[in-house]
Amino acid sequence: MNRRSMLSKAALAAACLAMPVAFAQTAAYPNRPIKLIVPFAAGISPDVVARLIADKLGAALGQPVVVDNRPGAGGMIGAVAAATTPADGYNLFFSVKATHAIAPNVYKDPKYNPPRDFKAVSQILQVPHVLTATPKAPYNNMKEMVEYAKKNPGKIDFASLGVGSQPHVAMEAWAQKLGIKLNHVPYKTNPSPDVMSGVVSLSVEASTTAIPLIKSGKVKALGISGPQRIPGLPDVPTMTEFDANLDVNGVIGSSWHGIFAPTGTPNEIISKLNTEIVKIVKMPDVQAKLTELGLTPTGTSAAALDSVANSDYAFWNKVVRDLDIKVD
Repeated sequence: MNRRSMLSKAALAAACLAMPVAFAQTAAYPNRPIKLIVPFAAGISPDVVARLIADKLGAALGQPVVVDNRPGAGGMIGAVAAATTPADGYNLFFSVKATHAIAPNVYKDPKYNPPRDFKAVSQILQVPHVLTATPKAPYNNMKEMVEYAKKNPGKIDFASLGVGSQPHVAMEAWAQKLGIKLNHVPYKTNPSPDVMSGVVSLSVEASTTAIPLIKSGKVKALGISGPQRIPGLPDVPTMTEFDANLDVNGVIGSSWHGIFAPTGTPNEIISKLNTEIVKIVKMPDVQAKLTELGLTPTGTSAAALDSVANSDYAFWNKVVRDLDIKVD
């Protein structure tokens, strides 16, 4: 037996010995609590959904899934924390489109790169957003708003959650497509009270918070993102009903929630987590709860979320550059 043959057989034997260890580790997973980092404060929509999923996932896996809120900087503080945790399956990240695809393109030094630093586990849901207007506005739908804006350039203000937030960038993108000029008013807190009172004219609200405001008459609904109308607002037309190219499939106005793990997390663990999460999202009580909040449950494969997240990252990189939006 020559030296090369002996080395090849030795390497094969070592690999065979290592395989049972790897399988044993995966089979034993999890044997301690799992941390789910949420890059937003407790009580808002992503946190509510994350806790719903975490409770169910903990029960399915036989170990607690502990939500760890790390709010700040549009979700970037939590993203950096999650990206630098051990890739062992015991550290997960609950992300949204803005944190994963918009913020890292808007900020000059985000300190994380989603396609490089994260591996997808599963998309949980999609979030339509609603373009809302103050009840005092002299327009009641997209057609009237655009006509008013063209006749009164620079006279309409819109509120957002800050420079580089999805409501900000989405409105800038829509305004560019529509050929109108709007004035941006960034807020550090919820701008809804000022929209209701007429201090500012427009804002983009997630369906979760927009639906009760619209139904109570506190704001008007002009249009909704996404490919179709939603059950909670059946009379509100989509943006694409006004202009077929304005928001194809909600690429600008809609968001998503998904669970990721640091790059390097074993594929077997990703697969195990995905299987359980998809089961949870398809549970009737979970479906009912998410639909009640105006959300669209999905529960996708890891590959599907990877594709969506990476595509959105590239899409928003171009949009942000075209709109020349940057934050130091």
